[in-house]
Amino acid sequence: MMTDNPPSIHCQIKGYLLLSHPSIGVLLVQLGTPDAPEPKAVRRFLTEFLSDWRVVDLPRWYWLPLLHGIILPRRSGRSAALYQQIWRPDGLSPLLHHSRTTACGVAAHLGPQVRVEIAMRYGQPGIAPTLHDMVASGIQHVLIVPMFPQYSCATTASVADAVCSTFATTRYQPAIRFAPPFYQETAYIQALAATIRQQVDLTDPGLHFLFSFHGLPQRFVQQGDPYASHCTETTHLLAKELHLPPERWQIAFQSRFGREPWLEPETSACLTALPGQGKRTVVVVCPGFVVDCLETLEEIAVQGRDRFLHAGGERFEYIPALNDSATWIRGLSNLVRRELSGWLDDT
Repeated sequence: MMTDNPPSIHCQIKGYLLLSHPSIGVLLVQLGTPDAPEPKAVRRFLTEFLSDWRVVDLPRWYWLPLLHGIILPRRSGRSAALYQQIWRPDGLSPLLHHSRTTACGVAAHLGPQVRVEIAMRYGQPGIAPTLHDMVASGIQHVLIVPMFPQYSCATTASVADAVCSTFATTRYQPAIRFAPPFYQETAYIQALAATIRQQVDLTDPGLHFLFSFHGLPQRFVQQGDPYASHCTETTHLLAKELHLPPERWQIAFQSRFGREPWLEPETSACLTALPGQGKRTVVVVCPGFVVDCLETLEEIAVQGRDRFLHAGGERFEYIPALNDSATWIRGLSNLVRRELSGWLDDT
């Protein structure tokens, strides 16, 4: 569909309908999602995810038999049941739905001279086929935007691995840039603050804020991963933006996996302990997740709520992720435009 003066980008299932033939592409990359809330689909997703050396760096001779022989058979069915609780009526996972609407919003801000697509590090749409399709359409410059505010080798670096391997054996390679992590960007912090202000009354002195980030093995941080410091910086900036005194908030880490020590304190332990500390109303924010997913909608909003109330808490508030809020779309678009400097300016 071509028009002389297109009023907007028209979003479709894949991303959005191209109104021109741009040479610049933006790829927003999320961690991933199963194709369906069914054991087979979840097992495919978990196999790809947990086989990544960046995620689990144990020796392959030890880890892969353990993964395929014990973990996947046990975990696939249980995880599928959890996904069923949050799956959307339209047949999409929340992560895929919000990733698509986010891409549509960014595309509308950038205009038809830029093609915006999404990809999943694990699952579909995959990074390699999406990049190959973009190049085949005439894209010569690609900005990769890992949608992880805080850098980690298990997320951001893994995306870089997948992008580089995509063109490892091709004769042609487009110009590629990687957007840096945005854990301290003003646009990101302000979008988080706006979402929180929409949900709760910050003047209520009874509110206690728990900022929950995805966990990471302590060993990774000791070996140089800056993830923990990025999470801390995000939390301090957000608390400052919200004018929260130190006694009204704390940081925690969720989604622990395996037996080795992970970053602490653990979110579940904090939710259990807070009522006994006199904190009867808790507001949980997950700044590391820019779109809602299983870890926010089920682990926090369901399991976390039950844990807190069972321990004696009286009020539990989960703040939704940024998703496709207008403030975040505008802020993300500006960040992307900045990273396209020199490319976009020349078109």
